[in-house]
Amino acid sequence: DIIANGKAGTKVQCLKKASDALKERKNVFIDRCNLERGQRAEFIQLGKQQADVHAVVLDLPAQLCIARSVKRTEHEGGLKGGSAAAVVNRMLQKKEMPKLNEGFSRISFCHTEADVEDSVDTYRKLGPSDSLTPGCFGQRSSDAKVQVGIMKFLKKLQPSENADVCQVSDFEKDKEAKEGPSGEELKEPIPSSGLLDTRVKGRHNLSKDVFVADYYTLAFPSISTSDFQFSLEKASEIIVEEVSEFLSKTENLRLVLVDLTEQSRILAMVNAKAVQRKIDKKRFCTFVGDITRLYS
Repeated sequence: DIIANGKAGTKVQCLKKASDALKERKNVFIDRCNLERGQRAEFIQLGKQQADVHAVVLDLPAQLCIARSVKRTEHEGGLKGGSAAAVVNRMLQKKEMPKLNEGFSRISFCHTEADVEDSVDTYRKLGPSDSLTPGCFGQRSSDAKVQVGIMKFLKKLQPSENADVCQVSDFEKDKEAKEGPSGEELKEPIPSSGLLDTRVKGRHNLSKDVFVADYYTLAFPSISTSDFQFSLEKASEIIVEEVSEFLSKTENLRLVLVDLTEQSRILAMVNAKAVQRKIDKKRFCTFVGDITRLYS
């Protein structure tokens, strides 16, 4: 928005302004999402010929990103309110972490707001002839837990050198043998409407009676409307819309919306809208329980 005096700017404008500044031997800071490798390629190419290219990665919790975007007002790109959550989640699922072999001389990762402040302070203190040590700093190990959207229970693996997408691991298994046998299993299919009380101690087993072997299952938690100040009606519409769109692009995947209580209004509303949209109950259903103790 700065590039266009408060209005939505364009990539071409950013490239032109950056090129002109580099020719004047100025330092350039570009504030863009650039979540995918292709999105940042032109900027890297622009800088490689004339300057060191650094990346500061704001790998902040998705929950924080969503909360901030929801609270926005008068955003030049219209990203605000309830629709912002869906947009942020879609963007984060396409995220490709930058690598040095793209052309960066330095990459620093920020996982907290304190990290961001430290990075800003570091660059603010740089003088005309100062430089920073090249390399990659603050990157978490490839098997570290990260958040994708608001699905904290998943583990995402860093893509290999030639990988196009990140892989998502199976649900994390309980490592403490002292807990003994697993919790109760569900013996009845989950209905496409209405709620099922599955409160049990220990882990919740989504048994083969419920989930056909031909399907892979992806569970995701319900949205905390108190945290994000969502309209329940709008939130349920977004969930069902995204579920419908996602299922239309896959063949052997089942989605499960999970909440802690059978009194959950969001589950009831999602169920009702799913029935209206005639979404196959074998491919989308709801479950009441603790998602962190769920396995299949």
